[in-house]
Amino acid sequence: MSAVIVLTPMVVCAWPAIASAIMGAAASMGFSLRGSALHEEKESRLRKVERDIEQSEVVADQLNPGEKIVVTRDDLTVEFGQDRRGRCTVCVSGLRHSEKELKRIGDEIAGRVVQQFAYHKLVTELKHRNYSVVEEEVLADQSVRLRIRG
Repeated sequence: MSAVIVLTPMVVCAWPAIASAIMGAAASMGFSLRGSALHEEKESRLRKVERDIEQSEVVADQLNPGEKIVVTRDDLTVEFGQDRRGRCTVCVSGLRHSEKELKRIGDEIAGRVVQQFAYHKLVTELKHRNYSVVEEEVLADQSVRLRIRG
């Protein structure tokens, strides 16, 4: 007997779980954590796009508004944080990219964060219920297919 499950995650969790998903997604896209040294950028030429991470609500007491995780790749800077409504946001900025490109990058990394979170949550819950993953496949569209046994 087999079954197909399509997950549409709603991210409701503590900031450490989101932070782990952010770092996993960012690393898979070639980003690295920005060190404590801040870059001086010419604000007049810097383009910025801020987006909500779809289907996410963060427990307000786990992250104060204003706290951020910042990752960089080349001239791109991506900031993850929490807005006043308690939703995760992603802000992408760069000098050599159009607003449309920045939106695409923001949407892609936000989608990967949600995917990483959902994957880890699912695998943890499966182990907790004594299921095991017997096969895992990453498809061309970056979706993940798991085969489990109980």
